[in-house]
Amino acid sequence: MSTLSLENLKSSFRNELFGNILPYWFRLQTEHSFLPCLDQRNQPIAGAPLGLIMVSRLLWTYSRAFHLYGKSEYRELADHAKRTLVSKFEDKENGGFFWTLDAEGQPYERKKQCYGQAFCVYAFSEHYQATKEQDSLERAMALFHLIEEKAWEPKSGGYLETFEADWTPLEKMRLGEEDLDAPKTMNNHLHLIEAFANLQKIAPSDQVKSSCVKTLRVIADRIILPDTPRFGLFYDMDWNLIDPVVSPGHDIEGSWLLWEAAEIVGHHDLEEEFKKRAIEMAELVYHTGLDPKDGGVYDEFHLEHPQSETKCWWPQAEGVVGFFNAYQLTGDKRFLNASVKIWEYIQSVFVDREFGEWIWGVKADGSRIAKEKAGPWKSAYHNGRACFEMLARLEQA
Repeated sequence: MSTLSLENLKSSFRNELFGNILPYWFRLQTEHSFLPCLDQRNQPIAGAPLGLIMVSRLLWTYSRAFHLYGKSEYRELADHAKRTLVSKFEDKENGGFFWTLDAEGQPYERKKQCYGQAFCVYAFSEHYQATKEQDSLERAMALFHLIEEKAWEPKSGGYLETFEADWTPLEKMRLGEEDLDAPKTMNNHLHLIEAFANLQKIAPSDQVKSSCVKTLRVIADRIILPDTPRFGLFYDMDWNLIDPVVSPGHDIEGSWLLWEAAEIVGHHDLEEEFKKRAIEMAELVYHTGLDPKDGGVYDEFHLEHPQSETKCWWPQAEGVVGFFNAYQLTGDKRFLNASVKIWEYIQSVFVDREFGEWIWGVKADGSRIAKEKAGPWKSAYHNGRACFEMLARLEQA
């Protein structure tokens, strides 16, 4: 890339982060909590639950923004998200954090999703890095130990998906309504290693490092398929694959997150292994997960129907970072071009110039998917993090 085009790209990410993504989420803040859900025109959706994922991701995003850029309003929103988690979501009796709250701010779905606990570890550790509040580090460490105690399944290895409020494993385990009933999943483990690695980077310890290595080995040996460099998504207790669904977004996201985790652990053999895996996974997504018409990343599909009918916002954000990471590891301009093309696609299709933030997604015909702009499954994390990552990486390019 020329110096001019490199500067233009950095400018585009800065404009998106500071002019669109970060300003948007302040509108959800209420006196003691957050609005749980906004529609495509930023109108509150009545009766929607307030989700742990949205709030914990806001804590991570604005803690990261404050750490990087030092603006007081970013810390204020991060602190507000922390207070909401601690005062409304935390289970004071059993430990951990409830899944959703009702309109009165009371626990609605009291279950413990391991995935949700992981995002709280991720967020509290980031808040500690940004603010040096010891309480946030203590919360991240306590939750890490609780996950190890309650969620690790020693017989076949791996972390279980879903629990009752008292940490009794649920008979049927699923993350979302559309997900399969599966006790062990890729998504859970990917975000656990993301959280554990962040905690290890910020506050290194032998225990957290050991869990990082253990989780990386589970992902490498059980979740990445043995015959092709992509994730299996849903597994039973003995690691039998339940459904051969393909998720290009998770594959490209995992390619860079796993490499980052291996770097943080600092074990040479792991670094070499996951560098190779990152490149192989990016290569496969490059060939099978991109829409040749616009360069966008497909949503989930099965191999007998190898083109998804939709494209969602978050795989695009992860595609930008994942392919740029592959370019940094290899120098292969195909990966650089894929990253830039996805960003251009985001700018032309996903950025909502009228109402702010990004739309949920588009159908095969290019029409918008009529889903919320903000809500239990949509926060500032994927696209905000893509901008943080790319601005940092472009400084090194």
